[in-house]
Amino acid sequence: MRRFFLGNFDFEHQLASEVYAASGGATPALNAIFASCWIGLAEEDDLLFLPGSVAPDFVSQLSEAGLPRVELTNQWPTREQAAELEFVPWGWSGAVKRIAADNGFQFESPDLSAVQAVNARTFSFACEQEWGLALPGSCQVHDLAELETAVRQLQQQEADPENTWVVKANFSMSARERMLGRGMQITEQMRGWVAKRFAQGQPLFVEPWVKRTAEVGLQFFIPKEDEPQWMGLALLLSDERGQYRGSRITVDVETLREWQPAIEVGQRVALRAQAAGYFGPLGIDAMQFSDEHGEQRWRPIQDVNARYTMGRLARGFSRFLQPHQAASWLHFPWKESYGICFSNWLRCVSEQGGSGTRLIATSPDQIDGQTVRLVTVLLISETADQLCQAETELMRAVSELAETTG
Repeated sequence: MRRFFLGNFDFEHQLASEVYAASGGATPALNAIFASCWIGLAEEDDLLFLPGSVAPDFVSQLSEAGLPRVELTNQWPTREQAAELEFVPWGWSGAVKRIAADNGFQFESPDLSAVQAVNARTFSFACEQEWGLALPGSCQVHDLAELETAVRQLQQQEADPENTWVVKANFSMSARERMLGRGMQITEQMRGWVAKRFAQGQPLFVEPWVKRTAEVGLQFFIPKEDEPQWMGLALLLSDERGQYRGSRITVDVETLREWQPAIEVGQRVALRAQAAGYFGPLGIDAMQFSDEHGEQRWRPIQDVNARYTMGRLARGFSRFLQPHQAASWLHFPWKESYGICFSNWLRCVSEQGGSGTRLIATSPDQIDGQTVRLVTVLLISETADQLCQAETELMRAVSELAETTG
């Protein structure tokens, strides 16, 4: 059956809105920018909902590069057409379920209370606490007084009283819905931020800020009845702020062996999510970090996402690789001030690079005539060593372009 992919990439905001009656929900720009990311999972003739228009040659270029020829659409199908389509959202919220039902799509969604429960940070926090995996000093707080106490206790157990810490919302993703603090000070900006969320009935979570050395996305699929399925691992690539900048799709046997303890914990999380009534895609971010003594430590449950993830979409590109090839799927901010469209710039970079590397633009240059602010590229190399070098060179080229254009 052909599929209709809807990218409600503001999913966590939708959940917070529905749980706490808070402001949030649809972010058309965000959902348009990321719509083409579904290409990693799409098959020939699948439909990708993109709220805007793009140049028609974008789909042709994807097909010429060996990726599926999909249909980008900004229109809802008729009920007759929808009855022949399987509806696939980024994540199941009440608003998305109503869209599926009202338009007559084929779909099966998990219980929404289970979706909310597993995506909430209270779920991952409970797993960490019960299994003895929590970062020292991390805690859940419900008001400003508890936050001040948590920060004071966190600093008392640190060798450096000016150590950095972070406070996170119950529904958060990537580097959004969190604030960094330092030492004992809680700034007025943070006080306003936490007060708003406490007023909505949200618990918040305080953690020490650790020095990340590696991070992976563990991918599972949870059926309604059978055992959760292990779908693979993608190495997450982030900038200095912790903002997601892509995934290394291919990992070697040694890397899988290194992360095996985290995979085993992930399987326990998947079983608990299934017991809570959730079925569907599940992504778990796991982290390796360096403590104050320089020793390597593990955090196998950094985030739990009962939805699709960028790591899962990135893994989807592996079906287009030859057995010996290695690949990454990278994300870059892009500005009109650069004076060149992304696909043309990528073509120039590709011509200057080595013969063992391919670069495929997986996002359009413009949506509704406006430059896309975040672009994606599939990077394919003949060997793992070539891939690492190509990643570094491409990231450096983007940085140099940003610097020279101001």
